Amino acid sequence: MEKQAKNLGILAQIRAIKEARNSGKKNPAFMKAVDEIKRQWQEKGLTAYGQIQTRGIIGKNGRLDQSAQNAAQFNIYGVQHQQRAWPLIENLGVKVITDAQANVKYPLIDGNNSQWVEEGESIECTTQFFGLNLRPRRMVSLVGYSSELILMSDSDLEKEIEGDLIESVFARVQDTIFNDIFDAENATTLTSFDDVVAFELSAGQKKIHNGVYLVSPQAAANLKKMMHGNFPVMLNNMINGYRVIETPSLEGDKIIFGDFTKLLLVQFGKGLDITLNEITKAPNVELTINSYWAWGMMDENGFIFAKTQSE
Repeated sequence: MEKQAKNLGILAQIRAIKEARNSGKKNPAFMKAVDEIKRQWQEKGLTAYGQIQTRGIIGKNGRLDQSAQNAAQFNIYGVQHQQRAWPLIENLGVKVITDAQANVKYPLIDGNNSQWVEEGESIECTTQFFGLNLRPRRMVSLVGYSSELILMSDSDLEKEIEGDLIESVFARVQDTIFNDIFDAENATTLTSFDDVVAFELSAGQKKIHNGVYLVSPQAAANLKKMMHGNFPVMLNNMINGYRVIETPSLEGDKIIFGDFTKLLLVQFGKGLDITLNEITKAPNVELTINSYWAWGMMDENGFIFAKTQSE
């Protein structure tokens, strides 16, 4: 059972389901494990729709935890895959929580929770007890495969195909969260070096530590043309000593400066929940992938926003 669990990836599960439908014989151990996964999802207040599930696919620092390599330990089927599309999350230090309940409350704590006092003096707790309240958002992804591809059993090829499938989901999550937190109404317009200095001053006044510039390609192009004397404002991916990360995950003309350890990303459930459709799409197969996510700023003072063009 353990050996089967370790080796049974997404495409292998599809083959097992197809064989069961053709022969009328289901693998009892396989069905028992899938039913147990669905039960765990339901306990978290989420609905498991499909016949196929992966284990939790992001862990500490945005990567799959090494402990999760033992599929039998987690009583779950699916791929074991370290994401290639996730380095931005890790590089920025975004806080990641996996296998969460259907409602996550994260207390908001800042520097005001620590105070100097005289001996015998009492203070009151200033923690905001309501905190950050995150509810899951369902994302649905559709993908089709040919029957010839499904019938192949090349393990290396399967890992690459399954990796591409999972990363397409992750890429969509990554693109969404950064554009979602961008505050266009309070974005400062940067058209000169003096604007940049004033922008960084506002970050200092908010006590933003370990600040990083996250910029869209359009904003990066404009910053590279913006001059301070004989030098561009943005040079060698740095602005005034701060790191600059250019990413297509940000759309349009957007700049986020902040401490991204104050950004929380949550994955709910046990991983990806996949429904197989080989009836209406015969002879090929279509997969409907359900996943649940939420994100939010643990400290809104940890971020400021800008653009490089006036509207």
